[in-house]
Amino acid sequence: MRSHQKSRAPPRRRLLAPGLAILLGILVPGGAARADIPQTQDGPGIKVGQRSTLHPGFALILGADSNVFWTNPQDRGGVRASAYTMPTVWLGLGNRKVRDSVLQAPPGPSDRKVDYNVRVSAGYRAYLAADPDIRKQSRFNFTIDGHLVFAPGRRFSVAVDENFARLAEPRNYVAGPDFNYNRIDHNGALTFTLRPGGGRLSASASYLNEVLYYEASDVFNADRVVNGAAADVRWRFLPKSALVARYTFHYTYYLCCVETGTGRNEDSRAHRVVGGYRGIIGQRLFLEALLGYGKADYIYDTTTPANFKGFIGSTSLSYYPTLRTNISIQLERAFHDSLFGNYFKDVGGRIGAAHTFRWRMFAALQLAVIGRRYEGLPVPGQDIDTITGYDNVYGDFGASVARKDTIFSLESRVEQPLGKLFVLALRYNLSVVRSDFVARYANGFVDYAAFSKHVVMLIGAVRF
Repeated sequence: MRSHQKSRAPPRRRLLAPGLAILLGILVPGGAARADIPQTQDGPGIKVGQRSTLHPGFALILGADSNVFWTNPQDRGGVRASAYTMPTVWLGLGNRKVRDSVLQAPPGPSDRKVDYNVRVSAGYRAYLAADPDIRKQSRFNFTIDGHLVFAPGRRFSVAVDENFARLAEPRNYVAGPDFNYNRIDHNGALTFTLRPGGGRLSASASYLNEVLYYEASDVFNADRVVNGAAADVRWRFLPKSALVARYTFHYTYYLCCVETGTGRNEDSRAHRVVGGYRGIIGQRLFLEALLGYGKADYIYDTTTPANFKGFIGSTSLSYYPTLRTNISIQLERAFHDSLFGNYFKDVGGRIGAAHTFRWRMFAALQLAVIGRRYEGLPVPGQDIDTITGYDNVYGDFGASVARKDTIFSLESRVEQPLGKLFVLALRYNLSVVRSDFVARYANGFVDYAAFSKHVVMLIGAVRF
């Protein structure tokens, strides 16, 4: 029992965990949850000073959502669809581009004092359904994504990375607006890098910090703070190829609760170490292959002591048959702290393609298939009183109870510039969870994990 933690009064409604875990996992499979504020590709931009470029933009989105509440047809209230509109604005400023959340600063010496890219985005999703329960889910989203490197490529450099967001998503059941999954999500890192000699060898050390805070009063047992550290060593034995060794540590601390039956989440200490190759092969192939070992201890879990230890790794390959075409594939085995249970383990892959046509149309497609297993589910009557039982679980209470899901996701988009400023875009996203897991609550609510969701968006934008 975690007697070192402060407790709060029990909430009046507790329909949190199974649906929340799946919802956040679908938003970003295998990672932290980030709601999407749809934007288009930047234009040529507006020059600011000698090296920086400003990228402002505004878009009006008309969309249709086949499953607003992420529900199964058997759930109480059923599946509800709605059209929506979402005006969005964004403003980006930088002297380097960002790709996959990494600032594209040069690995070698540079005459720049600072490389940076900062982007602010905001959007308001307004549902247009006649159903008042759906209209009340309309919410504001806001994100700041910033990356700075001081003395890039030099013997000693300092980097700051920050992603701060106020995000909103409807519940996985029909609920009033006070019960949305509205949250504050912060993810930051401070990194120091040393490059002795000619720069082929680099070593970095990072402080990591994350905060997840839910505005709804009944989701307090998911509020958490993560403090961690990372170390990275790279040897660039060829101009565009390097051997990589990386270690990360995360200490996850949940702000609540210690009382039996409250559905408390468990603190954890997670270690990950991987090593491998990262670089360009020939002129058209980019390969990253990192393999290693992971271990996470949930030291205060006495009812379902589910700890992770085992192989982790990822391999990604990108092929550029032309300057306008990219084909990529990624395979991964990873684990992450879970808001329902102790952790979840992902085994799966993604395949994608992107192409820019001669008439400037951009098209992209990505398909992901992930097998996910949640370990250490809360024991009904011990860890949590609001759940009376589960259907179709694996393992034994007192050891580790698990659920298994298969996640399919498809993301596609087409963008056609019209002149220098205007863009017309079309997006289609599909999210599917195949699972026979069911959670039964004391108030009679039954939560079925499986669901499917289709979202179509037509975007008209003015961007620079």
